[in-house]
Amino acid sequence: MRKYAVPLLLIGNGLLLASAWIAALYAFPRLPEKIPVWINFLKGIPVVREKSYVFYLYPLVQSLVFFVFLGLFRYLPPEKLLRVPSRRIVSDKIRRLLSELKKEFILMILIFINLVFIHIQTSLIFLAHRAEKGFNKLYFVSLFAIIIILIPYYRFRAKLLAAKFLRM
Repeated sequence: MRKYAVPLLLIGNGLLLASAWIAALYAFPRLPEKIPVWINFLKGIPVVREKSYVFYLYPLVQSLVFFVFLGLFRYLPPEKLLRVPSRRIVSDKIRRLLSELKKEFILMILIFINLVFIHIQTSLIFLAHRAEKGFNKLYFVSLFAIIIILIPYYRFRAKLLAAKFLRM
C-alpha cells in the first residue's frame, strides 16, 4: 500500500474545499443583482433569483459532505464498505491495510464529489456574469462516471489484498 496516499488525498480534498470557499467569497460581492441559484439539469435553464447569501449554500453543503465522509473513516468498518467478508480478515495486519484502503477509497470518491460541487458553483458564477452559456454536461457526467467506476475498483483491490494474505 502506498504510504503517502491517504495524507496526499486528504491535502488534495482540503485544497479543493478551500478553493470552493475562496471562489465563493471572492465572487459574491462581484455578482450582479440577479444571479442563477440552480441549474435545471434536464432543460439547462438556470433558476434566477435576487442575489442573496443562499449562494454560499454550495460551499456549505460541500463542507458538510466533506466532514461526513471524514466521519466514515472512524465509524464505517472496511469490511462493510469494501465488501470483504469479515471471516476472511484474520490478522491485524490485513485489518490495518484494509483500513488504509478504505480511507484511500473514501478520499478518492470525495475528490470527485468536491469537483462536482465546484463545477456547479463556478458554472453559476460564469452564468451570472454571462461569461458562459451553462455547465459542461460531459464533464459533469464524467465526474459521476468516475465515481461509479471507483467503487468496483476499490472492492476488487480489497479482495485481492485479502486473498494475498490468506495465501500466506
